[in-house]
Amino acid sequence: MTTDEIQNIIDKAYPKIQKYYGKGKLNIPKIELHKDIYARISGIEGMEGEASQSSKAQYDENTNVIYIYYPNMVNEEDVIRSIIHEYTHYKQDHSLFSKYKAMYGYDEDPTEIEAKKNEEDWHLFI
Repeated sequence: MTTDEIQNIIDKAYPKIQKYYGKGKLNIPKIELHKDIYARISGIEGMEGEASQSSKAQYDENTNVIYIYYPNMVNEEDVIRSIIHEYTHYKQDHSLFSKYKAMYGYDEDPTEIEAKKNEEDWHLFI
């Protein structure tokens, strides 16, 4: 998918997602498109790592930004599911993130379970 196609999906679906799930304690997070998580974090253009192909999106509670890694988006469903997943993290109690990460594996983490469950609503935002 091109960045323009992804941005069009974001522009169409994100306001609906915000309305449906409501606002969290922080301001509504902006969404940024990036090629790769390693390049974004390092600030080095072209930097890539092993997880690059599996990282679709990320919510950073410190910056209050949802990052979408556009090369890993397959279709409209994928983009919307990713936004919903990360928006769910935005809405969650951020003090639990590190606590749960220490207690659970990814698939058992209650914050991840909730985010995955909410992804099933993706069809509501087409």
